[in-house]
Amino acid sequence: MPDEYELKPFHCEEDTRGGEVRLRPHGDLDMSTAPVLEEHIQRARASGARTVVVDLSTLEFMDSTGLTLITRYDSEARRDGFDFALIPGNQRIQRLFDLTGLAGYFTFLPG
Repeated sequence: MPDEYELKPFHCEEDTRGGEVRLRPHGDLDMSTAPVLEEHIQRARASGARTVVVDLSTLEFMDSTGLTLITRYDSEARRDGFDFALIPGNQRIQRLFDLTGLAGYFTFLPG
């Protein structure tokens, strides 16, 4: 029986406009790929970005590691005074936010 789940290659696009950096991770955001997204977020902050937006619309999968990463940077934004927002993912990704009760915690922007 063939494996129904194929690992999607992960990469992250970055778009900078003025003081805003938009990050668009593609593929699966999990324990093995979260450090890549974290590096992009850290680079955005180091560049002086006042707003960081993570676009989840191109993710195929996200586990608790990805959710923890996003939660940590949202908390840092609240503490350090920069804006952090998300663009919703597909129904499968958004279900993770709903199941954990975190959907109302984050700022979601229209895609």
